[in-house]
Amino acid sequence: MKIASEVKIGILAAVTLAVLIIGYKYLKGSNVFDKSKIYYTTFSNVQMLDASAPVLTRGIKVGSVIKVALDPKNPDQVIVTMDVKSDIKLPQSARAVLVSTGLLGGKAIDLWFDHHCTEDCIPNRGTIPSEVKSMLSNMLPKDELEDYVQLLGKSLGNVFDTLSGPYSHSQVAHIVNNLDATMRHLEQLSNQLNTLISLSSKNINQSLQNIDQLTTALAKNSTSIGASLNNIESITKQLKDADAGKLVGNANQAVGTLNTTIAEGKKTLGELNNVLNQVQNGNGSLTKLIKDPSLYNNLDRTSRNLDLLLQDLRLNPKRYIHVSVFGGKGDKYEKITNDPADAGK
Repeated sequence: MKIASEVKIGILAAVTLAVLIIGYKYLKGSNVFDKSKIYYTTFSNVQMLDASAPVLTRGIKVGSVIKVALDPKNPDQVIVTMDVKSDIKLPQSARAVLVSTGLLGGKAIDLWFDHHCTEDCIPNRGTIPSEVKSMLSNMLPKDELEDYVQLLGKSLGNVFDTLSGPYSHSQVAHIVNNLDATMRHLEQLSNQLNTLISLSSKNINQSLQNIDQLTTALAKNSTSIGASLNNIESITKQLKDADAGKLVGNANQAVGTLNTTIAEGKKTLGELNNVLNQVQNGNGSLTKLIKDPSLYNNLDRTSRNLDLLLQDLRLNPKRYIHVSVFGGKGDKYEKITNDPADAGK
């Protein structure tokens, strides 16, 4: 059997609509699959009670508020519609109390009753009488609340007795003066803090700019930094993979060579020290050359005479060399004027 496209579209639309209704009911706090009853109650002011607010019984959620609206017959009243589980049997003495659920102002309906009824119960779509309780009375039982009120009254009485005593005025004046001095100190401290902040704002801004510049520089040089880190990692890996024994052997060889060089240097210094000692003690020709002035003078005179001889030989070669091809006598030596050899005489 072939189903027409129109039928498929209709079935799909019906299923979608049912899902939407069920989801809407669920978000509103009611479950369409649970059996429940509808109850009404009225308040002169619901204090921002919203739909979907919980309905409680001794702290247990037994339903939810499904509608909050003004009474069309009496604008001074607000009708609250509640969806409550069907197993909750409410007697005629039950009360719907508007309570606070916390310090932030959340509201709920609390059903107060002392027994489940078997007959003469409030019927489905019936109205439950209402009450409004403060947050404090909701948080504390009645007897404990009375004890706290009595304790508070006693404490206030003691305070009034103290204030009405003979020294109360002076004590109050002293307290006021202390408070005034404290406030002045706080004001001075606040002014000092404001001044400090205003003076330090320039330095803080400069520090922030420096940090921004540093971050920008690091971002620009991220490639170079990454390459440097890779090089360091490569060097570390090479050192790790290197032959440790070979490195130690090379180091020992270098140390041995250095020790040999140091020993030779010590030997050379020792020999030089011996020479210096001999010179200091007057032994050897070098010592005489250094310490005996006559030897120096003789050497100086000899050197000067040798220099004069060479000059004379250059200027007067005939004085020292006589060459005669035919056996005759050579030319007679003629003494020249300004002879350098005479300068040393």
